[in-house]
Amino acid sequence: MPQPDHHPSCCYHDGERLLIGGATYGVAYTTDDGGWRASWMDGVTAAVVCLAPHPHYEHTGVLLAGSSGGGILRSANRGRDFFVCNFGLVDFDVLTLAWAPPQPTGDWPPLEVVFAGASNGIYRSPNGGRGWKQIADLSAPVLSLAVSPAFHYGGPVLAGTEGAGLWRSDDGGYTFRPIPDAPEVINALLALPDGWLLSDAERIWRSPDGNRWTPLDLPPALTFLRTRQGAVLAGGMEGVFQVE
Repeated sequence: MPQPDHHPSCCYHDGERLLIGGATYGVAYTTDDGGWRASWMDGVTAAVVCLAPHPHYEHTGVLLAGSSGGGILRSANRGRDFFVCNFGLVDFDVLTLAWAPPQPTGDWPPLEVVFAGASNGIYRSPNGGRGWKQIADLSAPVLSLAVSPAFHYGGPVLAGTEGAGLWRSDDGGYTFRPIPDAPEVINALLALPDGWLLSDAERIWRSPDGNRWTPLDLPPALTFLRTRQGAVLAGGMEGVFQVE
C-alpha cells in the first residue's frame, strides 16, 4: 500500500507504529517492513478526523476513531480492525474525542468514561465507547474536549465550540454550562495537573481553574500535546512550538 498522503487529518504513534486517519483508506498504519497497511473499517468510507487511545492502550489495545459522517469506530487490536459503535448517537459527524483518566482501583460500578464532540453537541460513554448518550445539545459544533486529571475526584470537563464559546461540567460530564467571558471559537483544549490551556483563532490562553482565562503572547494553535516528560507542545499554522 502506498503512503496515505491524501488529506491526512490526525495521527497517533503507539511507540511501535504510526496510525493516520483521514487518508484514502480511512485509517492506515505502518508495518515492520516500512510500508503501510489499511485498517478494516467495518464498511465506513467517511474520513476519520480524530483518534483517541484508551488511557491504558498498551494493555487494552483499544483505540477510538471519530469520522466525518460515519460516527465512531472502535478497535480492540491496536487499530488493525475497527467496528462501528454508534449506539445512542444521533449525529455521525464526530469532531473530537477525549477519554477520562482511568477509574481508581476498587471503585464500583466499573466505568471507562469517554466523551465525543459532534456537530450538534456532546456525547458521553460510560463503557469505553461501546454506547453513547447525548448530554448537551449545543448551538454550535464541538471542536475540542479536555478532561481534568482529577475527573474521578470532582475535576471538570471542558468543551470548546465553534461560535458558542466554552462549556464546563462539574458533575462527571452529565450536564454542561457556558463559561462567561471565554473566547467564542475554541480550536484546542488541554487539561494539565495545574491548570488548563485553550486556543482560539488569535492566541493561546491559560487558566488555573478553567473559569478565569489569561491571554498569552503566543500564536494560536490547532492542537496541544503533552509529552511524557511533561512538556507542552502546540501545533498551528506557524509550526510546532513549546508552551512554557
